Amino acid sequence: MAVAGTRVAAGTVLHMQLDARGIPVVGVSGPPWLVEYGPGATEEQVAQGDAIVAAFDGQDHVYRTLCAIYFDVQGLTGAQYDNVWAAISAPTAAAPRLYLADEGSNAVTLFAMDWQAVDSGADLSQQQAAARRIIAAYVQDYPYYLDHPDFDTTVAVYGLAPVDVPPAWSGR
Repeated sequence: MAVAGTRVAAGTVLHMQLDARGIPVVGVSGPPWLVEYGPGATEEQVAQGDAIVAAFDGQDHVYRTLCAIYFDVQGLTGAQYDNVWAAISAPTAAAPRLYLADEGSNAVTLFAMDWQAVDSGADLSQQQAAARRIIAAYVQDYPYYLDHPDFDTTVAVYGLAPVDVPPAWSGR
């Protein structure tokens, strides 16, 4: 559940990081951290997963506030923002825009903000402010969606932070 301040156990954090990369995982245990990869995992996915495990900080994390995530989204360059918005607002089989298929606790917020960003007739700066809020809400529900995504590997915005990091934390 993506509620700011909610603690997430370290093993679950690692599982979420692997899931965000589309790596088939049956389970995670540890420490020491061990991953049971799904039967469909390719050698490349296993190697990528092993690299994620090796870099894992091993800490419990907490969901960040929407405001903290929003500030990180505001800090993106114009090109990064454009790439993120193109990806998150692209149509899917389930919805006319990816974020409208959200099943997390921010789904209602995303549905309402869609009107402001897309249909309201607001000026460009108001539409972009709404789009940044959409991105923040989506990242809170999918904390590793913007962890160096394939569509722009220079982007690093997280929905979770290690427990011992102050709430305004903006990096990993």
